[in-house]
Amino acid sequence: MTPSRCAACIFTAVSLLPVAAQAADTAAGAAADYPNKQIRLIVPFPAGSGPDANARVLAAGLARTLGQQLIIDNRPGASGIIGTQLAARAAPDGYTLLVGTASVFAFVPNLFEKLPFDLERDFMPISQIELIPCALVVNPSLPVKTVADLVALAKSKPGQLTFGSPGNGTFHHLSAELFKSLTGTDMRHIPYGSGGPYGDLVGGQLPLMFDTLSPFLANVKAGKLRALALSGKQRRPQVPDVPTFIEAGVPAFDSYAWYGPFAPAGTPRPMIARLRAAIADTLKLPDVTEKLTDVSAGYVVGNTPEEFAAFIQTERAKWARVIKQVGVKLEL
Repeated sequence: MTPSRCAACIFTAVSLLPVAAQAADTAAGAAADYPNKQIRLIVPFPAGSGPDANARVLAAGLARTLGQQLIIDNRPGASGIIGTQLAARAAPDGYTLLVGTASVFAFVPNLFEKLPFDLERDFMPISQIELIPCALVVNPSLPVKTVADLVALAKSKPGQLTFGSPGNGTFHHLSAELFKSLTGTDMRHIPYGSGGPYGDLVGGQLPLMFDTLSPFLANVKAGKLRALALSGKQRRPQVPDVPTFIEAGVPAFDSYAWYGPFAPAGTPRPMIARLRAAIADTLKLPDVTEKLTDVSAGYVVGNTPEEFAAFIQTERAKWARVIKQVGVKLEL
């Protein structure tokens, strides 16, 4: 490089320093005053769904901690892709956040060849809120009372027992496929579509299903359904008589639903830190944690952005193996 070119490079770099400093000062100033208006929380699933219900509890608690209202914006469709795309394109100003779930951040990248966003490039994790166990639930007409009973029955009738889900590649479907691979059983999948299989499960037309406990809890307590096991290391107080999969002899069954807020990439780090701290304070409120775990039987987490990011990587790799084994591929 010639001396003249070197001098030009130095001049350019020096001349840009005030611009960079001004931008940093602007971001710091915005973060110091953050938040000073309501925050939009995009939920890429319908109103009344599990993610929506959890998001509303979180939003109400965070509103108390932050001193600003959080507005739920339901944008369902395409396995959560529609709402996630909307959040990816939002301004990175801290006033639009996404409720990211296992199905979007762990399943979707492995199910679809092309996506209108890059989950790693376009989003910044803030904190995981909850880890929710997966339940194996059967209709009482099925002559099984334990997981071992079910495995024995399934092996005696390969391909004859059926399990239902809302569709291919859903949490319900992939959890069942993980169970099948771990137990060496052959059961047939029935994808119901948006109507869901819950009515048929209670009515006895469908023998079994995998999902979080929330949709089943009332019927389990009423004796209309039987929960055989839950993922996790400890039994949950909501159903103390239901063993864990570890106790039931399938310790590697580690299927969980989970969720947490994400910000569009480029959101100032001080805002991310402010949100993470507010979430930590919110999850210390007894009424918030009680509402979050009462029906879901979940574990409250509240980790750091770095811990959440590492957890997502582990989950994505785990479900990639299951999806590859099953051979599920979806198209937009």
